[in-house]
Amino acid sequence: MRHFDIVITTPLSPGEAWARVLDLRGHDRFIPFTRITEGLATADELHPGHLFTGRTAVGPVGFDDVMTIESITPPTEAAPGRARIVKGGPLVLGAVDLTVTAHDGGSTVRWSQDLGVARLGRAASWVAGAVAPLLYRPLLKRLLRHGG
Repeated sequence: MRHFDIVITTPLSPGEAWARVLDLRGHDRFIPFTRITEGLATADELHPGHLFTGRTAVGPVGFDDVMTIESITPPTEAAPGRARIVKGGPLVLGAVDLTVTAHDGGSTVRWSQDLGVARLGRAASWVAGAVAPLLYRPLLKRLLRHGG
């Protein structure tokens, strides 16, 4: 497993940032070569146990990224929002811990992820973990700008 953190500040309220980052319709629109094939939902529809699958493919070659919402608590005026998403597919493993907190004039989004690749060895996990932040940061910024 390889760990990485992405922290982004935004002028959006915590509730709006939360809604945009966890709206799976946005992930479906903005992640290249990937479509949500099961469990497409808005942030309000997500709950512990919600299963969703992202299929990444170029032509006939691809893989499924199977994820489950382990815990989810939207932000309030008094507390940050927190979600834990566990990846348990046949190839992509790990977990995402999302935290959205208020700050003066907006919110801070922290995407903390452990990422591994099954069956391809330690080197593949290391490479995936090194490349992932370069892909996730612009995706998160786009989700925050445009929403689902």
